[in-house]
Amino acid sequence: MADQSLHAPTNPHFFQPLLPGFHTHLSVPIAFFAKHLQESNDHIKTAKLRTDASAKTWLVKVDGLKLTDGWKDFADGHDLQIGDIIIFRHEGEMVFHVTAFGPSCCDIQYTSASSHNINDDSHDQTTNNNGHIASGSRMN
Repeated sequence: MADQSLHAPTNPHFFQPLLPGFHTHLSVPIAFFAKHLQESNDHIKTAKLRTDASAKTWLVKVDGLKLTDGWKDFADGHDLQIGDIIIFRHEGEMVFHVTAFGPSCCDIQYTSASSHNINDDSHDQTTNNNGHIASGSRMN
């Protein structure tokens, strides 16, 4: 049998389940922060979040281990809900690619409403059948 060694991923990941109160902030796990962010990114106080659902780059303030100002806009714009799980792939500096998984344990599929789109920066919003406000609709 060939010697197979394990290697750390090129782009490390962490995930967070969304619990009640997640709209105010989201915490980066201490172990991830210490290993990948703490020393090299002390001077950067803003994270850039990207998703496949939007061409927009979302700017979110980093306050210690927490994503704060701008996080609510990101969460609302992606119709994130309690019970969803989000995966952050670190792409360097403070840039993350974010993938959301719904209660079905599958990634959330977004569809554009006829006159609304998650890429639209306007403040027009629609309400989905769960009463959540979002720029686009999601399918679970």
